[in-house]
Amino acid sequence: MAFNVRFGGKNYDIKNFLHDHPGGVNTLEKFKGRSINDVMIKYGHSVSAYHMLSDFKVDGNLTGSLSENGRIITKEDSGRDEKEIAFVEELENRLDWSKPLLSQLSKIAPHYEIWVNSAVYRKCRLFSSPILESLTYTPWYLVPAFWVPIILYLICTQYFEYVLCGDQCPANRLTTMQFLWHMALGFIIWTLLEYSLHRWVFHYDPGSSIIMIQLHFLIHGMHHKVPFDELRQVFPPIPAFVITCLLYAPARLLLTYPSVKVTGVLIGYLAYDMIHFYVHQGTPRDGSYLYAMKRYHSNHHFVNHDKAFGISSKIWDLAFNTFVQVKKLGISLRW
Repeated sequence: MAFNVRFGGKNYDIKNFLHDHPGGVNTLEKFKGRSINDVMIKYGHSVSAYHMLSDFKVDGNLTGSLSENGRIITKEDSGRDEKEIAFVEELENRLDWSKPLLSQLSKIAPHYEIWVNSAVYRKCRLFSSPILESLTYTPWYLVPAFWVPIILYLICTQYFEYVLCGDQCPANRLTTMQFLWHMALGFIIWTLLEYSLHRWVFHYDPGSSIIMIQLHFLIHGMHHKVPFDELRQVFPPIPAFVITCLLYAPARLLLTYPSVKVTGVLIGYLAYDMIHFYVHQGTPRDGSYLYAMKRYHSNHHFVNHDKAFGISSKIWDLAFNTFVQVKKLGISLRW
């Protein structure tokens, strides 16, 4: 059944967006069949929100005047940057979404950052090759299916090497508590890696280089452009495994008991990837930790792209002064 709302004289069916709405389903329910003009201004919706409306357009029944590029002009336009929204729409029109996007990014290269942070509610294709394209999709369950056996193997082998080793124990043997401490330290190391990778790698500025823009879009930009694509919200296991192997080399030189600590790192990574998927697709209850992180991560996507980098925790945002205080609400959101 359709869920129509009106904005600026146009009708929009947002049925498919209800679950993904960062502000919850219950905040939208009372607007079925009604205008959302005033409420979008009242709650400070981003340019992305206005831009995304075009993905839910039902018909062309217009009652207001139009801008040169066909966007409805309403009285509420005084509450937001009309030129910015119109420019984002013009950028979008440069690309053909029915074709692979990766080869078209040169068309928006000078304004890539503006374009990539203006989310859409669509699916995107990256490569013309079906084989390459299939490698960019990762169902969430593949991540634990791949990493849990590896983590269990590492825990068992390292525990028998350093703790339950009998007469074969090395000079640097560990007690059970020491073993758990080194794993916990690896977990803490991961939380810093999570923040660092997200802030300084995933959000690096690619400049005007087409190659760097394409690389950025593959690594993370795509997730900001199509944040509701559930098949592109976890990291593919094979590339993650390759990166782990590359990082293990310096870890052996810098850390004591590197294999034990890397096991803790992998536990942290698995928790992070599952939390990231859940804060996008899950329905946490108000008062829970994941409810707070879902709202926090939504703020990163749609309000503060240059802050709120923590996904599994906010601790390093606090440490590096990129913490965002999410607006307190008088109601509990429901997704």
